[in-house]
Amino acid sequence: MSSKPFFSQNVATLFGIFIILACIGLANLYSASVDGRFFDAQMKHAFVGLAVFFVVGWFVPMRLVNAYSYVIHGLITFSLAVVLVLGHSAGGATRWISLLGFRFQPSEFAKLAMVLYVAKFFYNNSNIYTFRLKTLWPVLANILLVFVLIFKQPDFGTAGVCLLIAFAQLFFVRIEVSYRTFLSILSGSLATSVLGWIFFLRPYQKLRILNLLNPNMDPSGSGYNSLQSLVAIGSGKQFGKGFLQGTQTQLQFLPARHTDFIFSVFAEEHGFWGCVLVFVLFSALRLLLFPDFV
Repeated sequence: MSSKPFFSQNVATLFGIFIILACIGLANLYSASVDGRFFDAQMKHAFVGLAVFFVVGWFVPMRLVNAYSYVIHGLITFSLAVVLVLGHSAGGATRWISLLGFRFQPSEFAKLAMVLYVAKFFYNNSNIYTFRLKTLWPVLANILLVFVLIFKQPDFGTAGVCLLIAFAQLFFVRIEVSYRTFLSILSGSLATSVLGWIFFLRPYQKLRILNLLNPNMDPSGSGYNSLQSLVAIGSGKQFGKGFLQGTQTQLQFLPARHTDFIFSVFAEEHGFWGCVLVFVLFSALRLLLFPDFV
């Protein structure tokens, strides 16, 4: 792996698209934050993030990141275990660690640690053209461990994101699976899903899944958020209502508009074609990062 800074490849285009998407996101958050409180906090985070981006990009060689990927993953995994024992609880969840006057959420760092761990594993095994499941067991075991530790906090959403990140990386390698193994995986997944539904998922987590499948199941209760989101998206039509003109957002009918339903805010104000533009920008990022992958 090259020791050159990562700025050396497609830097201008990648950074340009990134800045455009960041500006779109900040403008959208400004509209969603009726009192401006969340926008101000996000602006501070954006400047700190850019500063870290430049410092890491210029001064931290990728070979160093590669060398310590397993260490970073191990520390984050350990911190996830510490959360369950000594973590700070709020809102019915235990997700934070307090250290030297600072409070941080290890599960957020687990997303990056997962990327580094899986990438390091395949870099170390780059001589293997086709992987088998028995070769991938260390990766699969670590993915499962991180998922369980975050799920126990409980944080089903972040656990699912970490799982999605890892399997998205697995998607880029060739894996040989026999017919018998495929049937075993399928039956095991179905059995795990049934057991998880019965014994592990909490009632509110089950409601989230059911409302995803059918928001009209409880339109004035558990399905209210999803239905309001659909109303906001649909009311944007082709070209939207205009910046700061979304009625669902500005009149605060749209719940969690600055977090879970931030895209609904954008769709209402900028319409179908505005959403297409965002998808095109993300697609351009994907093509620049993986030009040889079809």
